[in-house]
Amino acid sequence: MSPSESGPAAASGAAPGLATTVRAAVNAGAFVGFVAGLFDGLVRLQGIDSSLFLTRWNAEGLRSALTHGAPHMGDLPGLFGCVAAAILLYAAFAIACLGLVGLVMHKWLARRTLTGRYTWLVGLGMGGWIALEIFWWTRPVVFPGLSSTDPRRLAAALGIGVVGLWLGSRVPRLRPRVPRGWRLATPLLILAAFLVGGIYLIVDGRGSSDRGRKNERTRDLPNVLIFVVDALRQDVLGCYGNEEIETPVIDRLADEGVVFDNAFVQAPFTWTSFGSLLTGKYPRRHGLVKMAPGYSMRPNVTLPFYLQGATRKDGVQLREGDYVGAAFMTGTLSHGSGLLRGFDLYFEALVGHELVDVHSRWSRFRSGLLPWLVKNKLTQRFDNGIVASTAVSWLEENAKRRFVSMVHYYSTHTPYDPPDAFRDKYTDPDYDGPVSAFYAESRYLIESGDYDPSAADIRQIQALYYGGVSQADAMIGQVIDELEAQGVLSDTIVVVTSDHGESLGEHGLWEHNNMYQDNLRIPLVIRWPRGLPQGEHVEARVDSIDLVPTLCELMGLEPPVDQAIEAERAIVDGVSLLPLVRREVERARPFSFAENNRFRSIQGGDWKLIVRKELVEDGGWERMLSATPEQRKTERWAAHPRLFRVDEDPLELDESFEREPERARELYDALKAWSDTMPIGDHMLRESARDFEAEELWHGLGYGGGVGVDEDEEEDEKDKKRRGTGGG
Repeated sequence: MSPSESGPAAASGAAPGLATTVRAAVNAGAFVGFVAGLFDGLVRLQGIDSSLFLTRWNAEGLRSALTHGAPHMGDLPGLFGCVAAAILLYAAFAIACLGLVGLVMHKWLARRTLTGRYTWLVGLGMGGWIALEIFWWTRPVVFPGLSSTDPRRLAAALGIGVVGLWLGSRVPRLRPRVPRGWRLATPLLILAAFLVGGIYLIVDGRGSSDRGRKNERTRDLPNVLIFVVDALRQDVLGCYGNEEIETPVIDRLADEGVVFDNAFVQAPFTWTSFGSLLTGKYPRRHGLVKMAPGYSMRPNVTLPFYLQGATRKDGVQLREGDYVGAAFMTGTLSHGSGLLRGFDLYFEALVGHELVDVHSRWSRFRSGLLPWLVKNKLTQRFDNGIVASTAVSWLEENAKRRFVSMVHYYSTHTPYDPPDAFRDKYTDPDYDGPVSAFYAESRYLIESGDYDPSAADIRQIQALYYGGVSQADAMIGQVIDELEAQGVLSDTIVVVTSDHGESLGEHGLWEHNNMYQDNLRIPLVIRWPRGLPQGEHVEARVDSIDLVPTLCELMGLEPPVDQAIEAERAIVDGVSLLPLVRREVERARPFSFAENNRFRSIQGGDWKLIVRKELVEDGGWERMLSATPEQRKTERWAAHPRLFRVDEDPLELDESFEREPERARELYDALKAWSDTMPIGDHMLRESARDFEAEELWHGLGYGGGVGVDEDEEEDEKDKKRRGTGGG
């Protein structure tokens, strides 16, 4: 939209009026917005999940997609509408920014003609946009992991800014090379994009705003709110006996609900454990057995998905839209993992996505556009509790609806770097060592032998973790306070749990993904005074796969049903825990099983057995017993299993295999029988460099991987770890 030079102002070489500057800024902003919006819009289309343009995000739509395949890139009107809307909003922002610059610089610009001002503003606008694009997309390789205020990052940003402005200044000089027909058509294309984009934003729809309205089917049913605090150990909470760490909110919920003293996960890392928690299935049944870019769980019925068509105990069937689902997440958990199937809205802090409504094409489309990614990342710099505050904001508007929500906190996951208000509760003010925060990279340094932490360092790391525990408790309190303010807390089942525990130096290990109890035992607190006793403790061993069936029975719904294509994958392994709460039974099941990509564990009675997966796969117990000492050192199938009597040896320091070989064999046979029933066999799992990086830590029973990341994806996973953002 280039203005033409004509009239007295052009002839004299001057056009001093402010209106001329404003006109130049509007024209320049429209052009810059058109180019930037079109470019980012087209780039966004390259990475879009085809389900973005599914018109029905429900059970019917999913079954259709499974049977016939999702439509490739959806419908064209939706495609063009989203790109046009991006152009319109980019242009509005560019016009505002360049208009402000024009007002500030008017006295200097007044010496230029209309075209001169337009050219200068276009160069500035394009330069700023190009610099932002370069800065954003080169973050993984330009001083990754450094603070944004680090001098090296600042110097790099300054250099990128100079390069961007230089490239932007070249853009107006390309105009003479553009065919005259294109120059004349550009204003018409811009106006058409504005018109189409504006209409599309109006007609995009109400999204999920009509979902969850109370009706005769749901009026007497409760809401469901699940807090999952990533890497939260059980033994750091007051309700589990800890008297040093402050967790008043969780302790209050425990006093008003049921505490499960021996709750265990089915996998000691994030994605796989979440898969079991949300589906009620073992890992090798729900299928999400690794964490890797582009990898996602095959379609399974998750709790929010099931609530779109579950049958009540009185025979009434719920309908699609009876519940509205919202997931608020911090770390590696993402919509792309497939774990959030059935949630209508999701917030992804790590990715930089705002609260996204899956029923709005535009909401999903814009979540991946650069301005919204930058805005949300900047917001997080000033709000270290962004997940909690986003959940509270949503509940302010939607708590009166019938909802199922999951809130995922990350303050107990690396990096351990809590705000001062929580840090100062536990750290030693006289500590003068090198640890101010504990990142995943710190664990690499310790395990590689490059850094040997002192006793004071270890206490400092643990104190930082404890600060994260109290921070998570406070963030849970923010959401609970909002429910109370809205008058719906008594109408909401509240769950506090974790996806796995955390090692804090025990056995020389840090973080998670090993088979010790500090990784497998988790907190599980369920509060709902209308349906549960208060202050009750259940001592029987339970598993995370039991949460979904328990919630369904508590809500008065029939047990969850999965209509998966393969019958073996449709089985829901978990059971309701209400019979345990009512003291009608003594146990949920004979054994608890857990696995990663290197080890399998079984707990039964007072005993726990951990074996390499090769031994379970090959079934070579006698072969293992007859292995030579040299084979035990070099062949994984030949390594002895580890047997612990966990009731007398909760820290798992006394290995009992040599003293109790028959008991070990009994547990092994049960583990082998269970493993053989899984649809995904051990032989189907692939190991990676990460699975072998800590082979010397065999005494650590599996630390160093076991998530099945492919070798070509390993560096990406390690990079996330170094930046403290990944790893599960």
